[in-house]
Amino acid sequence: MPEYYLDIETNAKGSKPDIENDEILTIQFQRLGSISGQKEGNLTILKSWESSEEEILKRFHSIFQPNKPFEFIPIGMNLHFEFFMLQNRWKKFGLEVPLKTLVYDHPQIDIKPILVMLNGGSFKGASLGKFTGKTHTGAEIPIWYANKDYKAIEKYICEEAEGFIQFYQRAKEKIPVALKPIHV
Repeated sequence: MPEYYLDIETNAKGSKPDIENDEILTIQFQRLGSISGQKEGNLTILKSWESSEEEILKRFHSIFQPNKPFEFIPIGMNLHFEFFMLQNRWKKFGLEVPLKTLVYDHPQIDIKPILVMLNGGSFKGASLGKFTGKTHTGAEIPIWYANKDYKAIEKYICEEAEGFIQFYQRAKEKIPVALKPIHV
């Protein structure tokens, strides 16, 4: 089953992204090995500034294939956000994908619960940056986008993907060893 790191960046106007109205600026994904989490391809970044939001959404829809859930298994952090954003923005451009298809029917691996457990059970502070050394948050993306500093956005995306993938590889290696089944 092909696993893919998946993340999006938005042009959030407020302190939190607005699922109904904010534009998706980028969709990034990279194939990972299902056993090791090792990279099995290059990071692909679909960029709205090179075409349009509609074009990157339609292109990703054909890659993701929502009705073929085992063709693209997303690996990410807080994937419900990605799914809600994608579903709303696809709908805007005439691609109807039921939320049930994305959230319930589509297999996925979300590391958010792992980060919460590593953070002593607290959601507050259970961020990717705390465990990967990530230096920026997505809050700067709209500023860089407004200033047409696309290189800064791409650099942020590459660093975030690298940190995520390294963390994911460590988790795949260490969690099975730490939590071996108890034989009674």
